[in-house]
Amino acid sequence: MGVLCRSLAGLVGFSLLGLLFGAYLMMLAVLSPCPPLVGTTAGTVLVVLSWVLCLGLFSYVKVAAGSLLHGGGRPALLAVGVAIQVGSLLGAVAMFPPTSVYHVFRSGKDCVDLCGP
Repeated sequence: MGVLCRSLAGLVGFSLLGLLFGAYLMMLAVLSPCPPLVGTTAGTVLVVLSWVLCLGLFSYVKVAAGSLLHGGGRPALLAVGVAIQVGSLLGAVAMFPPTSVYHVFRSGKDCVDLCGP
């Protein structure tokens, strides 16, 4: 069994830390296909750690919020579920224009090094 953070300040802190890792990942995506440290071990480790920590922190905050509101019964848990789904919807709507309309993110070409000198 894990440790549950019961303070609002702690959950906000975890959320902000997850947001920091998410911003770093967004920066890497915008700079693709040639982000900093591309093709290096340090870059690979940073990307993997950032993904794990970002998803882990946000998952922890969602679970902690649900656990803390569990005492409120069905209405409180329903509100948490609705809030999580609305957040997912807003994220999808916010990411649609940059990806499908403005083409901010670019893929690298297979077997071609676009980042070389």
